Amino acid sequence: MADQITKIKFSFYPERAKQIVLWLLHRHGGSMDKLKLIKMVFFADRSHLVKYGRPIVGGNYVSMKLGPVSSELKDYIDGGLDQKPPCVIEGEYNLVAQHATDEDWLSESDLEVLDEVYNEYKNYDSVKLAFLSHEYKAWINNQPPEGSCVTIPYEDFFEEADNKTMLSLIIEEQEIQ
Repeated sequence: MADQITKIKFSFYPERAKQIVLWLLHRHGGSMDKLKLIKMVFFADRSHLVKYGRPIVGGNYVSMKLGPVSSELKDYIDGGLDQKPPCVIEGEYNLVAQHATDEDWLSESDLEVLDEVYNEYKNYDSVKLAFLSHEYKAWINNQPPEGSCVTIPYEDFFEEADNKTMLSLIIEEQEIQ
């Protein structure tokens, strides 16, 4: 679907992103490798989108050398948005939580999927998660040129999914809006 114009768009939700980052960091003992966190968010967004019709974090996904990433989430963590990031970077890549998590910002389905993703991938290192993300059509269909990135259509998140009905419903709903 790389040549197809994406029909599906989702806004980035900074407060929800903040709480997800904090939730993952606290669940992992207060800190985590930045790449590992970003990959876990990709797996959670993809899973939630396919199951429930919306990503948790949203925004624009891009394909980079190390796999799919929410562009706004990466900018947020790096301090590139107008809001203060929920964590600090120690060393080059280790994220450390700066606040407690406020789960009131997260739905039951958000927490369910985050819990599933965390339990499945908590023992993987960031490199293994990056390689694992390369196995999904979202990355395969949108492999970036060296040193660049390519926008990933949300439709590509559904290529391996069994729930094609959800894709149709999302497209239909967004065409009406």
